[in-house]
Amino acid sequence: MAHKEFQSDASAPGSDNEDTEQNDTAQLLEGIDASETAVELMHSRLSSIAELNLAQFANLEYLGLRQNFVVDMTPLAELSPTLRELDMYDNRIKHIDGLEPLTQLRSVDLSFNKIHTIEKLEPLEQLNELFLVSNRISTIQNLHTLTQLTYLELGANRIREIANLDTLVNLEQLFLGKNKITKLQNLSSLKKLRVLSIQSNRIVKIEGLDELTNLEELYLSHNGIQQVEGLDSNSKLTILDITSNRLTRLANIGHLQHLEDLWASGNQLDSFENIEAECAPLSQLRTVYFEFNPLQRAQPANYRRKLMMSLPQITQIDATMCRT
Repeated sequence: MAHKEFQSDASAPGSDNEDTEQNDTAQLLEGIDASETAVELMHSRLSSIAELNLAQFANLEYLGLRQNFVVDMTPLAELSPTLRELDMYDNRIKHIDGLEPLTQLRSVDLSFNKIHTIEKLEPLEQLNELFLVSNRISTIQNLHTLTQLTYLELGANRIREIANLDTLVNLEQLFLGKNKITKLQNLSSLKKLRVLSIQSNRIVKIEGLDELTNLEELYLSHNGIQQVEGLDSNSKLTILDITSNRLTRLANIGHLQHLEDLWASGNQLDSFENIEAECAPLSQLRTVYFEFNPLQRAQPANYRRKLMMSLPQITQIDATMCRT
């Protein structure tokens, strides 16, 4: 019988390794000078922030604790108020705690945790970026004081309604993909918004975008939209993504004279004449995606050639560059 070496498992029930784990945690920061402004411990099996004694870093500006096992954020309250960026991506956090004293924070990433409620962020009035991707959030709330926010990422949660964003007047990029949102609404105060992503939701109508006159990129893929409409005020659009919806024809895009990318794969578009009528006047158009539509399936051999003839200005069809 082959000899099998015994390997200890610090996480095994009944093991006597707790003291060793605490010592190991403390040793993670050995050799790092207390004057350092950036500390990063990624994928270090860290479970307790308190044992790190991060208060020793009096000038700390960046703390990165990605991909660990942290549950309790409360010890972060002891950090230097100089902290400007906090990255707690992919831990086991259930509640937002301990950030109230860190009023100089500019960027916070709490993505891929188990957070149910947006809370206790009100004192972070200087915050520019907030990432809460892939949590368990059902309601957008408690962001009213974050008026300096320019980037908000709430994708892959359980949100059903766009709400409580009225005071975020400096927001430039908003990501709400992979939620349960049924209606585009309550966006009119976001007049600086340049990027709106609401992919993989339950939207059936393009509406509520009239005040977003600075919008440059609009991502609406994987919804239930049947008609392109409601874009009359969005003439600065450069990217329009309407992939995998229920469109049978293109319409109402002739005024989008800055449009460079049109992504419309996976719909029910069946007319080259309709494509030409809507897209030929778009002089800045360079990239189009129309694969997985009836017009491509019905004429796979002629599909690219017909598009190039109809739209001589384009340089890319689907994922392939056009030959010159």
